[in-house]
Amino acid sequence: MNETLDNLQEQEKILAKTLAELPKEKWKIWRLFALGIILPFVGPYVPMRKGMLADRMGFENSALLFGVMLVIIIPIGCYIHFQKINYKIYDAEVDLKIIRRKISKIMNN
Repeated sequence: MNETLDNLQEQEKILAKTLAELPKEKWKIWRLFALGIILPFVGPYVPMRKGMLADRMGFENSALLFGVMLVIIIPIGCYIHFQKINYKIYDAEVDLKIIRRKISKIMNN
């Protein structure tokens, strides 16, 4: 029984640590914004099957196309990223509550 208590307490420490670190992952969204700033300028020069988009449409039109696409895609990506982190936080909180209940049952018996 002592092994299970030690094991549960170790799991509790690990979950508390991950729960403290998860909100910091929300700030990793800067990568998406950096991509949104750089891609309209670099994207038209990416080689495709029928040649570069800048050659077929012109640089201005292809940069505008990439810009419009990213104006639509970046908010969706931000929402998905934040939801993923929120789900991880919620799962860690639920697991932590379950472990704390198990620890209190062991301590009471």
